[in-house]
Amino acid sequence: MQSFAAYVQIMSFAESEVVAGPLFQLLVRKTGSNEGAMSAIADVAFRMGEPNAVSTDEQLAGLALCAWGEDIERVSKSLTWRDFERFCSGILRARGYTVRQNIYLKRPRAQVDVFGISDGISIAIDCKHWVRAAGYSGLVKQVEAQKARATRLRESLDRIGPIASVILVLVDEGARFVAGGAIVPVFAFGDFLDNLGSYRSQLDLR
Repeated sequence: MQSFAAYVQIMSFAESEVVAGPLFQLLVRKTGSNEGAMSAIADVAFRMGEPNAVSTDEQLAGLALCAWGEDIERVSKSLTWRDFERFCSGILRARGYTVRQNIYLKRPRAQVDVFGISDGISIAIDCKHWVRAAGYSGLVKQVEAQKARATRLRESLDRIGPIASVILVLVDEGARFVAGGAIVPVFAFGDFLDNLGSYRSQLDLR
């Protein structure tokens, strides 16, 4: 694995060449300079093992902002749905999960957005970049579909332990557990992962 110094060197370039989005600009304000922002992103990339990271990547800038204490929900609202999936994956990797994204299942066709694999409970995540609440009945429908995908995933993989079904959302839906699945607002995602074992009785593990 490359050293942190190597990451910083790879990701450094002239200040005049920096073209960045709003999260990178916010990180610049947090750290005080373009160089500080790039160093913060290099640190995140180093910990995530991302050798091809771009220093102004908005998803990495978002993770760096969270490491600097920025509100996770505020950060995630500035990401596209694809960035949102990568953002979720980065949080999982930072907590030691092996992550696979966009797993396609056949017959019938289905997709698992993000799959976090651990020695304990693994997590099948459906990332919902909603800006409005879905309502209870909508959540039940989403959870049942995700549990079915988790079951198929479990059957298709070897040496995988129990799988929790998670709907990751931008908007706080109020309910945390619906029909054996977890509804997790992004601001609570880290806490959910840290306390996953204590939620076992409320999850319909596959």
